[in-house]
Amino acid sequence: MNNALKLAFAIPALAHTASGMADIEFSRPLNNPGQQQVSAQVEFSYFDLSFDLLDYAEKIQSRSKPEQVQGLSLSLHMPVSQRFSFNYQYTDTFSRVSRSAQPYELETNGFEHQLQLNYWLNRTPRFSTFLHAGLSYGKQKPVEIDCYDYSDLVLGGTCEEADVQLLDGKALINEGKRIYYPALTTDANTLGFSLGATLTNKWIGDIEAYQRLSYEQTEVNVGYQSEILNVTDPFALGISYKGYKLGDVITELRGELPQDTPWTERAWSMEIGAKRNFGTHFFVTGALRHYAVSRADYVPNPENEDFTRNTVLNLALWFVPTKSLKVYLRGEATTNNVLGLEPIAYNRKSNKFFAHPFGQLSLGFIISPFD
Repeated sequence: MNNALKLAFAIPALAHTASGMADIEFSRPLNNPGQQQVSAQVEFSYFDLSFDLLDYAEKIQSRSKPEQVQGLSLSLHMPVSQRFSFNYQYTDTFSRVSRSAQPYELETNGFEHQLQLNYWLNRTPRFSTFLHAGLSYGKQKPVEIDCYDYSDLVLGGTCEEADVQLLDGKALINEGKRIYYPALTTDANTLGFSLGATLTNKWIGDIEAYQRLSYEQTEVNVGYQSEILNVTDPFALGISYKGYKLGDVITELRGELPQDTPWTERAWSMEIGAKRNFGTHFFVTGALRHYAVSRADYVPNPENEDFTRNTVLNLALWFVPTKSLKVYLRGEATTNNVLGLEPIAYNRKSNKFFAHPFGQLSLGFIISPFD
C-alpha cells in the first residue's frame, strides 16, 4: 500500500458530491506471490484551479466550477497466511464548488470504507493466479442548500434573493421566531461488492506483467429533503411569480434532480499492467484499464447524455533507496472522468461532467517496516 501526496490537475467536478479516486489496488504489481509484506498507508490528495492544466473547469457547460478538493486516506495491507491477505482503506474527502447563481458556494464532505480479501490460487516461478473479493461503503455527508436558483426563480431559504420562502409555522407560533426552511438538504451513500481474478507473469527482459478481470456492483442512494418541493396545496402551486408558476418549477426541478430511489451500477473492467526494473534502485509501472458500465432501476434525464465507457491510463516512476522504502511519481488519466471508479459521483444531474477527461499527478512512498 502507499503513502501519497496527490497533485491533481483535473477533478470529478460535481455539484453536490465529494469524491476521490481510491488507490487500494495501485500497488498490485508490487505484491508478488510469496513476497508480500505488512504495510500501512497515509495518503493526502489536493486540488485547486492552479493545477487545472487541462483547462477542465472552463470546458464544462455548467454554472458550477470546481474550486478545491482534498482527501485523506488511511490504509492497511496485511498478509494473514501464505495464500491469504487483506487490504483495508478509509478515505475522507472534502470539496468546494463555486457557482454563478444561488447557491454561490457549496462545500461537501464524504468518506469511504473498502475491504478486500485476496487469495493466491496458483503459484509458479513464472505465473501466478489470485482471486479477489471486496466490499465497499461510501457516504456523502448531508449538505444543506439554503437557496437554489432555478430558471431565475430563487427558492429559499434565508438569502436576500429568495423569491419563494416557507416559514416554520410551529416555531413562529410557539417561540415567535421566523425560521425559514432551506431550499434543499441532500446526501448520498453507496454499498457495493466486487469480484475479480488476476494472472501475473514474467516476460523476457525482466518485465513483470499482470492481467485482471473484475466485476463490481454498487447500489447508489441519493436522498434529498425539501419542504418547498413537497408543497401540495393547489393554491400555492398555482402562484405565479416572474412569469413562472410554482407548481411547474417544482415539477421541472424534481425531474432534473438525482432520482430519490436507489439504482444499481454494474461495472466490468479489464486491466493489463507491467513492471520494468532499471538497475537496483529504479523501476517503472504502467497499467491500462477499461470499464463497461450498465445501470438497473436508473431513471435517465432526457436532457443529458449518459455514459457507459471509460479508459484509465496509469504510469509511475519508482525509486527504491532502501529495501523498506519505495518512492514514486505517478500520472493518471481517464477519458470520461471517474466513471466506474466512483459510483457515488454519477447521477442523472452530474452525468454531463462525465463527457470530459480526468487527470492527476501523485507523489508518494511505500513503507514496508518488516522487510
